[in-house]
Amino acid sequence: MGRRLEWNLNIHYDARLARHAKSGDRVLDVGCGDGFLAARLADHGCVVVAIDADAPVLARARARWPSKPIEWIHGDVLTHPFAPASFDVVVSNATLHHLPDTALALARLAELTTAGGRLGIVGFARNGLADWPMSILSSLAIFVVVRVKRKWEHTAPVVWPPPLTYGQVKRVSGTVLPRRRFRRLWLGRYWLSWTRPA
Repeated sequence: MGRRLEWNLNIHYDARLARHAKSGDRVLDVGCGDGFLAARLADHGCVVVAIDADAPVLARARARWPSKPIEWIHGDVLTHPFAPASFDVVVSNATLHHLPDTALALARLAELTTAGGRLGIVGFARNGLADWPMSILSSLAIFVVVRVKRKWEHTAPVVWPPPLTYGQVKRVSGTVLPRRRFRRLWLGRYWLSWTRPA
């Protein structure tokens, strides 16, 4: 097993994304960053392809997990020549807000899933007016958990603030992905999941 001592809020939600896949699934990790999710998926017996547009962070991921059976790809998921419907599961943690057009990105990720395949996203959004009460409570929870867990600082690029509010992500995703599931998570993220019709 690889080292799993580091913790931050992104790594915290890797477990949720990993449960979206099962052993033997061909999985695409979009915006893999330092590779923690890809490594977890590989440990679960998945066939893992991990893509990231940032060459230095991808090199660090390769170096961090040299023994994991992961195919590391330097590229942009929107333009990389993956065949349509080539993954049983597509997952992404804290990456969607880096992409220039959320609707286009969601359509692309959906295109890459097989019939009956699953898409799982943990993402960031800005607060709209209706989001502030939960966000204030979330901030308190984050303050406590970060101090208890001792947050590890990742090496990936940061985009802040996110371009869309929670409400906008909910509306856009509902338009692009009919019957998707969307909900706020307590530690400052949202969960979006979708199954491609068989």
